[in-house]
Amino acid sequence: MGISNLDITIIFIYIGAMLGLGIFLFKKENTEAFFINNRKTKTALLLFTTLSTSIGAGTVLGMASAAYSTGISLGLLFAIATLIGWIVIVLVSSKIKTWGDRTKAFTLGDFFKSRYSNDTKIVGSGVILVSTLVFTSIQFVGFARLAEVIGGVNFEFSLIIAAIITIIYTVLAGLKGDFYTDAIQFFVMFPVFIFLFVISFSKVGLGELFTSIPKEFLSPFNYNGAVFFFAGILFGIPFLLVSMDVWQRILAAADKKTAHTAFFWGGILNVIFIAASVLLGILAFYFFPGGEGDAALFVLMKNFLPNGILGLGFASVLAILMSSIDSSIMVGSATLTKDFYLYKYPDSSEKKKLFVGRMSALIFGLTAFIIALSFRSIVHLIVIGAQTLIILAPAILGGLLWKRSNEKAAFWSILLGFTATIATMPFSLNMAFIPGVLTSIIIFLALTFKKTEKLSP
Repeated sequence: MGISNLDITIIFIYIGAMLGLGIFLFKKENTEAFFINNRKTKTALLLFTTLSTSIGAGTVLGMASAAYSTGISLGLLFAIATLIGWIVIVLVSSKIKTWGDRTKAFTLGDFFKSRYSNDTKIVGSGVILVSTLVFTSIQFVGFARLAEVIGGVNFEFSLIIAAIITIIYTVLAGLKGDFYTDAIQFFVMFPVFIFLFVISFSKVGLGELFTSIPKEFLSPFNYNGAVFFFAGILFGIPFLLVSMDVWQRILAAADKKTAHTAFFWGGILNVIFIAASVLLGILAFYFFPGGEGDAALFVLMKNFLPNGILGLGFASVLAILMSSIDSSIMVGSATLTKDFYLYKYPDSSEKKKLFVGRMSALIFGLTAFIIALSFRSIVHLIVIGAQTLIILAPAILGGLLWKRSNEKAAFWSILLGFTATIATMPFSLNMAFIPGVLTSIIIFLALTFKKTEKLSP
């Protein structure tokens, strides 16, 4: 089935609406409003923005792509680690919110500075920038894949369009625009997923589906072996805790109860979307084997959704991508502005800080676009982004829960853990996180126990 003029019209109306909202919300405001919505975000808005951001190309397109190629393995790993990770976030959200309100923090770098030192902030924020650039690139690649399926649009041209759309409305509207567009995007994507499942399962039963696919597709170790599966769960559990977009939303919450409630329900719904994405990938394999994994979900939509609904389906994928791109750009902008620019120019005026914040968003988005031109595999980008970020876990967990944690332990665990991960990637891309995280843990524990004096959190 080809895409109709009606579907194309719906897609352009959606894109125009998102740009219009960004322009509408554009106004002069201070940096606290631009970066964390004045710490006044209510429960419903916080839930929808948290959910929309976490359900990005890494979740929907990445899990569907992996399921299309290897079955349930990677999705099961993500679901288990994500569920436990959200429980951890719920448990520590009150502590993070209390600290953030007390210190007027914007970023994870603020935590590193408050708990450890400026040097730790710089190295930790550097790792966050690298990882967030990779995750932003994932969304751009997903956008380009969508455009290719819709009408055979050139990959590079699609990336340019994606960059223009998302960067403009993010630069204009800041985190408030991010939150409102995320809420809209959630309600765009949810009904289309339901519709797609109804149509797919009218053609094949669940029992027939799972008895028809290769047996190895049901193995939890099929993606990259048992070591990867169990290590991925173990080291993936704190992933949300080291994600600055999660901290940004906790800091933006109206109060501790708001953050707690939003992340509790966000965790439950996130796992449901992971399972749904895996199932869609397997459905795509059943009906259209022999294709490209990154395009599996798009092919399923293009062949099963009727005109009009197909346009909404593609708009829903745009919603998924855009909700993650804008959040990632805001993370990059906040990190560049607060942790680097204001480190050197702490006495800048509100007007100057807001200008730098918007310019940082522009530069960050363009850099992610350039990375997307070079790296076109969504699954590989997921693995790279997650592995570079997870080495922050010992310093963050130690800083939150262990009074004895100290500056040297945090600084060297981040730096050496990151170095070990990057050094291992050329030899084993999927397994590089194991020596990286082990190095980070060992260094952190060794230097923490070596230091005798205790530091207050």
